[in-house]
Amino acid sequence: MLGYISLGLIGLAAFTALGADSEMASYFFGGPLLLIGGWAAWRDRELGTGAAILLAITLLFWALAASRGQLQTGSAEFTALGACAAVFISARTLAFRTKRANGLSTILLGFFLLAAIIAFLDHIWSPDRIFLFERPYHLGRLSSPFLSANTAATFFGIGVILSVGRLLRAMVGRSGDTRWKYLILPLTTLLFCLSCLVLTASRAGVILTGGFASLLLLWEAAQRFQRGERQSLRALLAASIGLALTASGIVLLSGETFGGRLAEVGIGAGSRSELWAAYSRAALEQFWFGAGPGGFEYVNALSTNAENASTLVFQRAAHNIALQWQLQTGLAGLLTLAGFWLWTGRTVLSGLQQSAKPRWLIRTLVCAGLFVLAHGLFDYALEIPAIAWLTAWLTGLAVGISAPRSRPRPPGVRYAVALAMLLLAAWAMLGLTDTLRANAVRTASGDAAAAILAAPFPTRSGLALARAHADLALSSTPPDSAHAREALDRVLALEPRDGRAEARLAYAFLMSGDSHSAATHLSRSFQLWPYAHPDFRTWRLELSAALWNRLGDDERRAALRELRQVRPEWRRPWLERTRACQRANQPACIGLDEN
Repeated sequence: MLGYISLGLIGLAAFTALGADSEMASYFFGGPLLLIGGWAAWRDRELGTGAAILLAITLLFWALAASRGQLQTGSAEFTALGACAAVFISARTLAFRTKRANGLSTILLGFFLLAAIIAFLDHIWSPDRIFLFERPYHLGRLSSPFLSANTAATFFGIGVILSVGRLLRAMVGRSGDTRWKYLILPLTTLLFCLSCLVLTASRAGVILTGGFASLLLLWEAAQRFQRGERQSLRALLAASIGLALTASGIVLLSGETFGGRLAEVGIGAGSRSELWAAYSRAALEQFWFGAGPGGFEYVNALSTNAENASTLVFQRAAHNIALQWQLQTGLAGLLTLAGFWLWTGRTVLSGLQQSAKPRWLIRTLVCAGLFVLAHGLFDYALEIPAIAWLTAWLTGLAVGISAPRSRPRPPGVRYAVALAMLLLAAWAMLGLTDTLRANAVRTASGDAAAAILAAPFPTRSGLALARAHADLALSSTPPDSAHAREALDRVLALEPRDGRAEARLAYAFLMSGDSHSAATHLSRSFQLWPYAHPDFRTWRLELSAALWNRLGDDERRAALRELRQVRPEWRRPWLERTRACQRANQPACIGLDEN
């Protein structure tokens, strides 16, 4: 039962919080998932040394983040990763205790069918919205319930593969009306999930789903041939042809939604290769332990240069799960992840060799898992907590089905795992409280805002709350520079890599009349964040213009490099105001005054 509750929470996270793709949502959904996983671990008498090893490794990375002063930055990601372990344990326990594989499959298909119907209707109602909200990108492509259409492709690709697996199962050992009764659910789920998948127009998603669905068909055919079931091979061939024709029909009906994207495959490949080249270089600089969970933003900032700035400034993930782990956890984290999957593969392989196990479901889950991992090499769906949790849930299901019965283990392991998850859930609740308080501060106005700024700054605030106080202080009229300085000092104490905070602290010092300190912090901002996001770029350039006479040569060159990223009509007034390029023979100024 706990496993089903976990699955329901994952669905809620997907459809009510864009896949829990925010710190608040990670805390809000991660906390309950951790409590459920902790309770499941407490009751699981067969929880073994593998869980203890994973727990020890988690504590190692936790201690490393604490020693670096990065615990606050990685708090939400630690919560999401802990919740992955929690849903893995709850799903494993569910599968281990449930004898009916068909029942598990039915619940899963019902979950994906409901999700696909909601997403399909939402897309038909308004292709450029997610429910009632405007989408920032991927307009015209189905992305519901996520922001990214490629993430939705991962989600519905899993549904397609699970439907195909159940469809193949329903074709064995039944005939006539009985067979059709068992075909209704997988066929309906397949049609809706396949339609949603094609409407995402994700090239890698559609191609990889087709590839792993074909692998599942070939695997099933090989198993039947090995068992001598020649008669059923004809039915399997007919089903394969039917699936291919159905998929082709849906692709044709989608029109330019998917076909137009295929024509742009070279453009997508070029931008991906540019990202991967930059991040591969960055990974070598922090090779063993990476930048820490939550550190991608700062790695991305330092990886940006004049050639790749137009692409990298918009990125929130590496678009490759292996590279993402290498960047954030280094080789140690990457080897840990590889070791977990090797252990999982060994357990699942043992299940495939036991005739008493529901091998059809194990094969289906294996193909679904391989699809997610393969798509994760081209996109960032596994960085979205709801997709990571769903993948962990399905992995736990496969391990639970495959694992043989064993003797009860010493209780110390399960007690330690349960206690760790309880503590991590408490940490998530503290993070959620800090985030809620931050939102209250950020949205305050009038007398409420004045009262917050008049009160002493909470010196032991978390990162989110400190940033909110800085936002409020700098946006007030007039800006409260003293309150802003206190808040931003706290931000930089918790996260010294924050180039945005350094620039805002420079502005606070400028407002208080200390232009020397302002120039110092602006210089630090350019070092940490050479090319700012467009929503901050012109603001920092205006600040640079105000401090131009205080800036050193390096900072001036950095500002002129960033100036090349803005429109020519915006550059000219800035150059006239600063007189930055009046001297002759300045390499940094070449071409700046051109259209």
